[in-house]
Amino acid sequence: MPGLRGALAVLAAGALAGALVGFPAPVTVAAPGPSGSGTVTVAAPGSSGGGPDLARLTAQRPAWRTCPAGFPSITDPSSGGSSSASSATAQRFQCARLEVPRDYAHPERGTLRVQMVRLPATGPGKRLGSLVINPGGPGDSGVKYLMDNSDAFAHLGQRYDLVSFDPRGTGHTDPISCGTSFTPVGGTGAESLAGNERRINEACGRYSGVLLPYVGTVDVARDMDVLRSAVGDRKLTYLGFSYGTRLGSVYAHTFPRNAGRLVLDGVEDPTTNTWQTAVAQARSFQRVLDDFAADCVGMSGCPLGTDAATARRQLTDWYGQLTDHPLRSHGAIVDGTTYAYALREALYSRSTWPVLRDALAQLHAGDASGILQLSGQGTGSGSGNGSGGGRRPGGVPGSWPGRGDGTGWRGPGGGGSGYSATEPMPSQDQLALRAISCRDSSERYGPADFPRAQRELTQASPLFGPDIAPTLLDCYGWPVPGDDAYRNVAAPDAPPALLVATTGDPATPYEGAARMARVLANKSVVLTYHGEGHAAYTAGNPCVQEKVDAFLLDGVLPVGGAGCR
Repeated sequence: MPGLRGALAVLAAGALAGALVGFPAPVTVAAPGPSGSGTVTVAAPGSSGGGPDLARLTAQRPAWRTCPAGFPSITDPSSGGSSSASSATAQRFQCARLEVPRDYAHPERGTLRVQMVRLPATGPGKRLGSLVINPGGPGDSGVKYLMDNSDAFAHLGQRYDLVSFDPRGTGHTDPISCGTSFTPVGGTGAESLAGNERRINEACGRYSGVLLPYVGTVDVARDMDVLRSAVGDRKLTYLGFSYGTRLGSVYAHTFPRNAGRLVLDGVEDPTTNTWQTAVAQARSFQRVLDDFAADCVGMSGCPLGTDAATARRQLTDWYGQLTDHPLRSHGAIVDGTTYAYALREALYSRSTWPVLRDALAQLHAGDASGILQLSGQGTGSGSGNGSGGGRRPGGVPGSWPGRGDGTGWRGPGGGGSGYSATEPMPSQDQLALRAISCRDSSERYGPADFPRAQRELTQASPLFGPDIAPTLLDCYGWPVPGDDAYRNVAAPDAPPALLVATTGDPATPYEGAARMARVLANKSVVLTYHGEGHAAYTAGNPCVQEKVDAFLLDGVLPVGGAGCR
């Protein structure tokens, strides 16, 4: 299942910048063109003398080859290591590289090589083309997601080649690096919190400064159009989750005549800025947690009590107790932030609610091991969503959970306001999330803004708000400016898209889908799933899957206002 991640990990500088997989140079390949046959010759990067030509890049055909054994071996504990696909399926995956301009305004100034993966259509039935899948993030590896979760798309994979890619700055596509550690700022309060974010961001500028201006969603959408052309499709067929809905809407705005059947599931709200998104998500996570509490007290043995009010109070009390008096489990400290992360992880899918009940029962008995595991620190994978690692709320940049009480920097798994000489950098996926989010926003909040952020977010959710508030400082001192271009998604000339919205979605509140449909202004249809969880298609609801498949396979949109339960 798609999602946004926040597991703690350390990435060695440059660890992912090694071998390029599946895109040898020079490239001369015999491959089907748009008409189904023909040989396409693509010059090696830079061989044209004056640098890459955009027309040449859009004419390329990737040299698909069986992915190497153990791929993708992302050197980041939060990534979960190599693919978990079955051996039979793993042998069918094909890898390739796609050459794209680093700067589309100046394609002669160098290129990036986007890592792609493909699972060819199995049949039966006539092949329809390629279905491009984005799992969300930003920062998640699309390659790893597809290789781990291809079974969820098996029906679509009969008629479509399933394709995904690592967006620029992530996974195996020029991953953002900021070094391995930084020296934290001493002191306490907002100045200390902001000072540490600035130090992280300055390091990102030193290590990845050349790439940072070019990792925004608008550039990734352009990459996706090069990909569409490269796989020989006249129109893009696309399934995007969470942040992937932002990417899909930007594509429709930028390339309306190249947009085909687009499905956006777990829809971001293009009308809100970063601050407003953080507040909305705090409220939404709190609302879904209250739903969990009400569900729990209706069952025998609920560790939260026998009525909803008591249950909500107990959940909040544990947060305060763990903040003031952390517990230890398996050598790690479980504090209020770890606890809030565990709750957030579990709320991404209703199927995880029983696991959360068990973890809270253990906590009631003084055992924090279940909370540790749910948070992602116990195993490095959180509750599991196929993309590895824990998640942060969608659209909120950041590294790892920050201490929301202003008592100073506290590294991963810390507890209290002590300092060490150095702290590990956030995991690579979190650095990519930060880089993309800061490029996608003109907002730059600093220490003077923190008291208001803390106040408004705590009011929105006394449990989640204090740990979301520090994320608004994550672009403080970011070395390159950002803009809000991704929020301009008007696409009146694009065909209608299918927007899937879950009423109990904690990360992308339900109301965002209707606002996205209104701004797209192309008669897009909202399919409502009356349930809980982030993104509906992979949750296994037969009604949602039937309607999404009918659109992608046959072009049949559900009637406006349609719903599933």
